[in-house]
Amino acid sequence: MVLRLVVFDLDGTLVTAEIDFRAMRRAIRDLLLESGFPSKVLPMHSTQDLLRSAFAYAGKEGKSAVEISELRDKVYAVAMKIEWKGAKKAQLVSGAEETLQELHTRNVKIAVLTNDNRAVADYLLNKYELTPYVDLLISRDDAPHMKPSTEGLELILDHFKVSPDETMFIGDSTIDIMTATKLGIRSIARQSKVRTEKELLSEGAIVVFPTLTSIIPYLEKKAMLPIPS
Repeated sequence: MVLRLVVFDLDGTLVTAEIDFRAMRRAIRDLLLESGFPSKVLPMHSTQDLLRSAFAYAGKEGKSAVEISELRDKVYAVAMKIEWKGAKKAQLVSGAEETLQELHTRNVKIAVLTNDNRAVADYLLNKYELTPYVDLLISRDDAPHMKPSTEGLELILDHFKVSPDETMFIGDSTIDIMTATKLGIRSIARQSKVRTEKELLSEGAIVVFPTLTSIIPYLEKKAMLPIPS
């Protein structure tokens, strides 16, 4: 099946992953503890699980939609400070611009799906002059239920009216691969410092590369790209 859409993760995929997620989890957990949440509902193995558990607990405790929204804003304000620190250190991944440029030349739609807030994502795409190649950016501001929720990815598919068979997801974490697999979308992994090659393949990635320079040759070899016009 020839691809019509390629969806990229941002941190660890197009740019290096420099966000200190441990510090983020600690800061968010401290905020939630100060807000009265019991420690037993605040798991620390991933930021996504921490937030899901906290918001689920808030709902069970009878918090209103407005109260949960206000809490989410406070949590995301904490996260954003740490994201900005990471964004200032992030570097462009080898092959990122060339890959986007080639896909753009072949009229393949390009989307970026990130758990970052939009301001940080826009900053990174603009800093490395990737914005002209990106047809759609979906951040957590657009899809509050972050990866591994499929909310953002479904928004992308609906926007372009593209089927999962015509789509490829490229990311660096098992959460990226998991999100794509839930919708039947094939995924290629870029091995960053987040996960090992074995972990990425076990989650369902069809192939793992250390940089993005191998993406276009691989897709050409598999006859997944439109013929250049």
